[in-house]
Amino acid sequence: MSIRRRFCFSSRIYMTQRKTVAMLVLVATFFLFFFIEVKETDLGIMEGFIRLRQRFKPWSSDVCIMAVDQRRRLAATIADVQREINKLAGIENAIDAKWALKLAAVVEELDPRMNLSQKSWDFSAKLPDMKTEIIQAPQHVCQELYLGSQYDMPFKQHGMDTENCTHIPHFKKVVTAVLPAMNWNSDTVNLILDNIRELYSIPIIAIVQKGNSIQKNYEGLTVIKLTKDKDDGTIINEAIEQVRTPFTFLGLSLAQFNNQTSLERLVRMLDELKHVKVAGGAARDTRGHWTHGCLQQRMANYQAYYTEGYYYSKYECMYCDDLLTPFAASTQLLRNISFTSGLSGPVLYRDWFAKVRNSGYLTVTCPDVMFYVNNHPLMLKQDWTKMGKLWVLEKIRAYDGQTFVFPCELVGISCQYPLAIINSFLLPPCCITTIEKYMGYIADYGEKYNLTYELQAGSALAAVKMGGQMPWDYDADIVYKCKDYNKWMEFADILKDIPCSIKVITKHRYFEIVCPNVFIDMICYNYNSTSQIYLPPEYKNIPTVVNYSGRYLAVSANPGLYSRNRMGLEDLKHAGHWRTSDGNGIPGVWNDCEYPNHHSCLNHYPGEGNLPFLKPFLRL
Repeated sequence: MSIRRRFCFSSRIYMTQRKTVAMLVLVATFFLFFFIEVKETDLGIMEGFIRLRQRFKPWSSDVCIMAVDQRRRLAATIADVQREINKLAGIENAIDAKWALKLAAVVEELDPRMNLSQKSWDFSAKLPDMKTEIIQAPQHVCQELYLGSQYDMPFKQHGMDTENCTHIPHFKKVVTAVLPAMNWNSDTVNLILDNIRELYSIPIIAIVQKGNSIQKNYEGLTVIKLTKDKDDGTIINEAIEQVRTPFTFLGLSLAQFNNQTSLERLVRMLDELKHVKVAGGAARDTRGHWTHGCLQQRMANYQAYYTEGYYYSKYECMYCDDLLTPFAASTQLLRNISFTSGLSGPVLYRDWFAKVRNSGYLTVTCPDVMFYVNNHPLMLKQDWTKMGKLWVLEKIRAYDGQTFVFPCELVGISCQYPLAIINSFLLPPCCITTIEKYMGYIADYGEKYNLTYELQAGSALAAVKMGGQMPWDYDADIVYKCKDYNKWMEFADILKDIPCSIKVITKHRYFEIVCPNVFIDMICYNYNSTSQIYLPPEYKNIPTVVNYSGRYLAVSANPGLYSRNRMGLEDLKHAGHWRTSDGNGIPGVWNDCEYPNHHSCLNHYPGEGNLPFLKPFLRL
């Protein structure tokens, strides 16, 4: 088995940049990541992972792909170092200022939302009398000019105005409006068509119900009639295939369209920010309720967390992971990452934005662009259930504060073949809960009959590090007093109802409690005692116990000392299960992941620390 050291950056970082990163790592006390090359297993893996194989499209065929969340976490770490270095930059005998600039460039490469580089002019618009060449000229729309804070008082409907220019194509060759009007009535459809035509002569593709009638024969209008055998995802994909412009506007749930909806502004963002492929605006519904519609989304450990808000902005637009509002996007992106056939309603867009985010592309919303919509998206439990099935999620915290927990069977998670799972992935929480439940049965039996036991080996280490089962372990280890062997054998009668059974390995010493998809090793030692003998006399009858997933289980007298002596150097760092690494597990090192973009890949997580697993959405 060979050990390979790899820097796992996106394919957009070229080899020369990787060399720069290697040098900067020494300055910034960066982390080295190691991945173990392992043989493929013949065992099956969870149904959900197989289904997800077709959904993930990594940036490149490079076997080493860094997940979005991992890149962002590293970018934040380097940014902290960069800020500290920047304080000293230029001070005599302190540090060369170029290091701050180089670190800023690396941060921006890892996470383009974090723009730390210092440019002479890096704003969305220029000022009057400023030379055009100072800022990058958009390719498809004219530049903006900021006329000042005192312009157009007091209501400020103008101030950022578009310049007149001649070097751009006609707008009808730039954007096509696709209107998913499947649930609109005829009056709304005709109103929106009139509104758009008053402002733009762009091509329009309207997807309408069969009974809807279009009152006017607009030039450049294509009408697609929805049939019963077509779902939203399928028919929108068909509409996208007919688009011949570089950008597509998707007008979700529109109630009106007026001059406060600047498609030019959205295209300008897509032009100027090359890493951004989707740009949306705010939305106001018919009751007057306004929202910027910017969602942050993160998936980790079989959970998804959505919240409204933003961390970063650029050119007066917010960086988002998902949008609740109409948006414009690169047509090529819409073709490369298509909508999922079989889906309809708001879950279609949650799923699509999750795929866009997972592929590494960025999204913004510009609150100054306001859409008038009939209503804001409402996601019900059945919608989130579909999301759980698509993305193998046990738990979703929705953007409206609701939390949904789904049974594993409902979302396609199976605990079969756990060894195959932990070769690449975290064990799903429902599988861990099952193991912990079996451990509870053992504890209950021991307490009932006053049988002394202690967690040992990996289970003792798990108690110290995780306060429960480690999510890359599928068995458990317990030591007991040999004199209690026969009494433990009577446990078999209780196990029948669980259902589990006892398998004797060495009579009077070593047996396994075998349960579905998990086993628990029970062993005693010849000296017929446990580590309680090392407790002070007044505590010998009070075993050391640790909070193990909500209940106290007995451990070694000094579990930290036991774990350090048993596991050896760097026992607080993590290592894969010995069965997945041929016994050569290296502290802080995970195997390569079979599906590199999946949210539960072990190598998306740091090689040490319990918080990334226990509190995966905690931001430090």
